[in-house]
Amino acid sequence: MKETTTVYWSSFTGQSKLEQWPLKDPEPVVNYFLDKNISEDPKTSIFGCPASAAFFKNLFVFKSNISDRCDWPEGYLSEIVNNKLGKIDGFDNKIQISQDRKSAIDGYIDLIYSINFVMFADKPLKIRISSPSYPPSAPSNNAMFTSGEFDFGRWYRPAPLNWFVPSDNTEFVINEGDGLFYAQALTDERVVFKKFVPNDQIRFLAWLMGQEGRGLKLESRYQLAEGKNIQQQILDEIKKTIID
Repeated sequence: MKETTTVYWSSFTGQSKLEQWPLKDPEPVVNYFLDKNISEDPKTSIFGCPASAAFFKNLFVFKSNISDRCDWPEGYLSEIVNNKLGKIDGFDNKIQISQDRKSAIDGYIDLIYSINFVMFADKPLKIRISSPSYPPSAPSNNAMFTSGEFDFGRWYRPAPLNWFVPSDNTEFVINEGDGLFYAQALTDERVVFKKFVPNDQIRFLAWLMGQEGRGLKLESRYQLAEGKNIQQQILDEIKKTIID
């Protein structure tokens, strides 16, 4: 029997209880193909390819639990890119959108969609965050999701959803059930997700970890947290707040 890694996760907006869970429970990406007519011929089926099998292993999609839409006037994003940092004007969107830093890519604005999510594993576990590709999904035409990878068992870090959006775009649309991001657990073990509600102590420890780790490389941050036993403190608190 395979060993199991438990990943505790949460999502929240920091705004109101209305959007307490704007992310649906994660599901395996292969579920997308369950109602499709998939060839079983190993010569033509993507599931018969070892490279594809490796790609789909422990690959999960987080989908939106709500529909949301923001329509900007033509030229608005071009006008504010790199000039108006912080919360940007809302046009009937439910969840805050902000420009927290200047864009690193010409022709794009770096936008944060303030669904904060967190995952924390009960053992060292690298998780790769990337853009959905089955089917391709982005809230704004040609927007690019900011991908990344770090050890979710050694560093607790709430994170927002971050897209580079072409600065001539005029809309940002998310439909309920849209895939927002992929999370791939880089392990051979079976992965189980459990949802929790962050309490004040978890938030404090996360803040402390962020403050003390500011400016450090990832490995140094991991070592800092281990030296202070912060991971175990957070894990103990998480287990008090599991809801399913």
